[in-house]
Amino acid sequence: VSRAGILYINPADLGWNPVVTSWIDTREVQSERANLTILFDKYVPPCLEALRTRFKTIIPVPEISVIHMLCHLIDGLFTKENTPPDCPKELYELYFVFAAVWAFGGGMFQDQLVDHRVEFSKWWVTEFKTIKFPSTGTVFDYYIDAESKKFLPWSDRVQKYAHDAEIPLSSVLVSTTETVRYRYFLDMLMEKKRPVMLVGNAGLGKSVLIGNKLNELSDDFMVSKVPFNFYTTSAMLQAVLEEPLEKKAGRNFGPPGTKRLIYFIDDMNMPEVDTYGTVQPHTLIRQHLDYSQWYDRQKLILKEVHNTQYVAAMNPTSGSFTINPRLQRWFCMFALSFPGVDALTTIYTSIVAGHLSTGGFNNTVQKLAPTMVAAGLDLHKKIASTFLPTAIKFHYIFNLRDLSNIFQGVLFAAPDALKTPADMCKLWLHEASRVYGDKLMDEKDIETFEKIKLEFAKKHFDDVEEDVLTAQPQIFCHFAAGIGEPKYQFVPGWEHLNKILVEALENYNEINAAMNLVLFEDAMSHICRINRILESPRGNALLVGVGGSGKQSLSRLSAFISSLDVFQITLRKGYNINDLKVDLGGVCIKAGVKNIGMMFLMTDSQVPDEKFLVLVNDLLATGEIPGLFQPDQIEDIIGGVRTEVKGMGMEDTRENC
Repeated sequence: VSRAGILYINPADLGWNPVVTSWIDTREVQSERANLTILFDKYVPPCLEALRTRFKTIIPVPEISVIHMLCHLIDGLFTKENTPPDCPKELYELYFVFAAVWAFGGGMFQDQLVDHRVEFSKWWVTEFKTIKFPSTGTVFDYYIDAESKKFLPWSDRVQKYAHDAEIPLSSVLVSTTETVRYRYFLDMLMEKKRPVMLVGNAGLGKSVLIGNKLNELSDDFMVSKVPFNFYTTSAMLQAVLEEPLEKKAGRNFGPPGTKRLIYFIDDMNMPEVDTYGTVQPHTLIRQHLDYSQWYDRQKLILKEVHNTQYVAAMNPTSGSFTINPRLQRWFCMFALSFPGVDALTTIYTSIVAGHLSTGGFNNTVQKLAPTMVAAGLDLHKKIASTFLPTAIKFHYIFNLRDLSNIFQGVLFAAPDALKTPADMCKLWLHEASRVYGDKLMDEKDIETFEKIKLEFAKKHFDDVEEDVLTAQPQIFCHFAAGIGEPKYQFVPGWEHLNKILVEALENYNEINAAMNLVLFEDAMSHICRINRILESPRGNALLVGVGGSGKQSLSRLSAFISSLDVFQITLRKGYNINDLKVDLGGVCIKAGVKNIGMMFLMTDSQVPDEKFLVLVNDLLATGEIPGLFQPDQIEDIIGGVRTEVKGMGMEDTRENC
């Protein structure tokens, strides 16, 4: 070091001016350059000062990153249609204000005490008075209409929801003002090839929102999903990133033809942080974003990678919480917040009412949709605030997924099961017990829950008699009418249920190794619970109980009732993660190509290495395990489903298969 002259550049002295000045110089329209210089000087210093002292963003964002985001948004908004050359300076200011509000405020969130977005909105309206926002709501509730150049509420852009019974509830996206806003910015920034990141807690629909956008892209795009987990290394990541690329001239690589490749990185902050505070996969992505290149690991030569871009989603309450600022600065970041009561009511009322009106239910039942949704939302709020997670009860986390599961049960029911308000109330009580009650651990919690449940049932379904609410057994199941004809119906009594299950057990024992089970009340209700999960789309169950309490036997019987094949791995000496991949590949081929319903049963004793759980997690989260099949196997699979794809009236291209 003694021979080198060292210059230390202090970011505080340098400031944001050089970045902005050099960016403004790249703009082509002369009038635009003059106006932008004035606008930056007017708006940016007070905003940065306020960000430092008064407001919190959901994850720490470097100041320069906010400035970059502002430039990217302006780049997307200052088009010839919006701001024609030589337009009045008020028009430039209008679009600049819109960009600044989202660049500075897009990452703000609601913590336990303050909603920083609302505070920022109040501050902005009192601080800058040149451009007037409408007086109701916050500054985030409006967009600029291209025709009239006035602020209109985002709610005008929301499309009405049309119910489609084919789509599973977990991937239904009902438009609300939140989703429309983020979709607008996703469209704009991805068009300009800018990396975008959505940040928010579990179950807010980040992946669904981005997935929805990626599915609607034209054929000029390719999408590669990259799920991250604790054990992802940079080598694994590089293998996944390189898979869709092909060699171009010299050392250039890119997606086939003239396509653009979008990498969707889910759970960005999950990988392990090593002892020196680095996250290996992040450094690889940063190298790619900084220099658009990485090294070939075998030949150690540079590879230039072009025509690719990133979209990421991240949960700031899991993994390593935040990511390295050198990588963070590349992404335009938006914070998703938990939808408000109005948005939730809209979402679920449209789904439930859609199901009831298209399913041919009678009018008295159809009128109950809003009541039922209100009851569900109230109950969820009460439960989330009553049962808080502790070190022992760490799984007491209730988010939007639980709320959706309650309404999933209503979507199962056919018109002949729901004829009166009492039926509807019974179904609601049953779903609430399944979704919330089955998670609870000790007697005291369960008693509290029963009280809360009855209290809300009386409050919302006031014309239903009390003995209907407390009647036992309170069970709906798919085999109430007999096995082999799945109908979601109410079980009239224990004797009826016992008769059906004993018969099922006898049939099971004829075909498989005999199980000698005594079906007492708890065992029967457990079977109904497991079977309900197996029948629901993407239904996965984690059964917790002491050894010998019948977790496996009851699961096998439930799978038999749903006519699913059971697959279990058999451990032997030297069974490693590659053997597990082969086994899982076999299950996927059976389920996907041969179309046989499968239940994959795994017990805690079958996990000799924690990395096994990573594969299971990938399977549950995205349904894809990177590198599960060899290329020649993939060709066989495509050959296997080609006729079916033709039968559905789609082209039998490689992607569709």
